[in-house]
Amino acid sequence: MVFSTPDQNQPQTNEDEKMIKPGDVVELLPNNQRNRQLRKQEGKMDWTVIKIDPRTICFNHQEGILIQSIQESDHTRWVQREDIVLKEFEENTR
Repeated sequence: MVFSTPDQNQPQTNEDEKMIKPGDVVELLPNNQRNRQLRKQEGKMDWTVIKIDPRTICFNHQEGILIQSIQESDHTRWVQREDIVLKEFEENTR
């Protein structure tokens, strides 16, 4: 009998990170100057996902995610998936 073991050098991926959907709470990552400014000066770390558009104009027709600040609901911005990390997911209530 042969058992295969996963390669120790393979990075573990979290499937939940790929499953971001509207209603989820995400954290804005400090991976560019504007994100760092929003986090540090304005304290806007947590955002709610409003919409996911697979062909957003502002990202050259690539995927964009519209997020809304939890702290200030009239502040929204478009980000890419690498700018955010899932913090709290919205339960499916069917």
